[in-house]
Amino acid sequence: MRYPIRLQLMFATLLVATTAIVLACAASVYLGVSAAARGKAEELSRIEKMMSQASFRLTDNVLRQMRGLSGAEFVLLDADRDVVSATIELGGEDRDVLKSKPPRRPLDRLEEASEVRLAGRAYFGHVIPVAREATPSAGRQLVVLYSKDQWWAVARRVALPIVAAGFVAILLAVGLTTLIAGRLVRPIQVLKAQSERIAAGQFEPVALTPRNDELADLASSINRMTERLKQYEQEVRQSEQLRTLDQLGAGMAHTLRNAATGARLAIEIFQRKNPDRANSESLGTALHQLELMESFIQKFLRLGHRSPQTPARLDLVEVMDGALQLVRPAFDHAHVRLESRSPSDAVFVKGDPESLRELALNLLLNALEATGGTRSSDAFVRLETSVPEPGAAEICVTDSGPGPAPATSRHMFEPFVSEKPEGTGLGLHLAKQIAEAHGGSIDWKREDGLTKFLVRIPLATTEDRS
Repeated sequence: MRYPIRLQLMFATLLVATTAIVLACAASVYLGVSAAARGKAEELSRIEKMMSQASFRLTDNVLRQMRGLSGAEFVLLDADRDVVSATIELGGEDRDVLKSKPPRRPLDRLEEASEVRLAGRAYFGHVIPVAREATPSAGRQLVVLYSKDQWWAVARRVALPIVAAGFVAILLAVGLTTLIAGRLVRPIQVLKAQSERIAAGQFEPVALTPRNDELADLASSINRMTERLKQYEQEVRQSEQLRTLDQLGAGMAHTLRNAATGARLAIEIFQRKNPDRANSESLGTALHQLELMESFIQKFLRLGHRSPQTPARLDLVEVMDGALQLVRPAFDHAHVRLESRSPSDAVFVKGDPESLRELALNLLLNALEATGGTRSSDAFVRLETSVPEPGAAEICVTDSGPGPAPATSRHMFEPFVSEKPEGTGLGLHLAKQIAEAHGGSIDWKREDGLTKFLVRIPLATTEDRS
């Protein structure tokens, strides 16, 4: 049987609150009624004392006046306990009761006072002697009677306000408990719905409330878990894609590399057999393109499990110039101006020349694709090699293209992120891998209408010369 936490909270809280209110009301009623009983008993005791010491005659008029002042009833008995005068109508049985069993216990404590039933009503009663001066004959007694109905009316007047206040307090407790339970359960229901969405694969964070309590901490923890699950899912998806691509690429690359190698060997044999045409620009371009194709094939072979390379001290300017020569035919064909800026002196870094050339090729071809669709005669791509600060070399590739879309800019260097339908989204990811493998970093920015990709690599130290 389902027992919602809201009902659990309400039941437990209401049980405690109601018990406390009932006990408080019961104690208040008891104390209030006890105080009223003591007050009435003291009043009746004063009346008894006054009547027992009265020096005036206890006539019918006097007794009626005393009844009006005190609320008590009076019966005057003679020495034989016969009724002489009374403020109530008494029958024969009532007279016999007073004669045979007169109430003897005093009225100073109503709960212990004698009870007598006269004229169909119950009374607290007490017999007191009457002073000789108050009666024409000796031995007379006065019975003081106080109606139990009157006493219960007094008790109700004392108890009803307390009981009513307790009832109102219980209603307020119910309303307040319902409100508090709803306030506590509502965020739990939101977190439950969020957990169900996470289980369904929707990794969206829950909105945080301004409250600062354990539920807010729980919501923050769920949001952190959501973000980590989202990242983990992306990593798993990318890993699966890379694994699949690696399996497909290994077979394709082997076949394509053999074909490219065969074509390159055929051109080189043709150049040796025809020395007069060996320096043909077309043949040189074809060789460069075949080398570029082999470089792309290596990209698939290295993706996801880059083999360790033995770093060597190399001139970064020379490596960048080699990359420029490989891509220049593609820029000429796309009518995009390719510029180069580099220092006159060598810039030595420690790394793998093939990997750094691949990094430059990826950035240059990415810039070419970004500017090739602009159809502008001023479209250009610039490769700069510099030493902006001691200890670090910088490769900056600038293009005049429109820049990446906001949706992809946040995931620029993740694999398979591309704005082009035919793009693989691997170039920038590989560039990031190569930069980090050389102890460097890669970043990008949009500045003055230009897109810039910046690669920082540590310079070679004097110990690297050996």
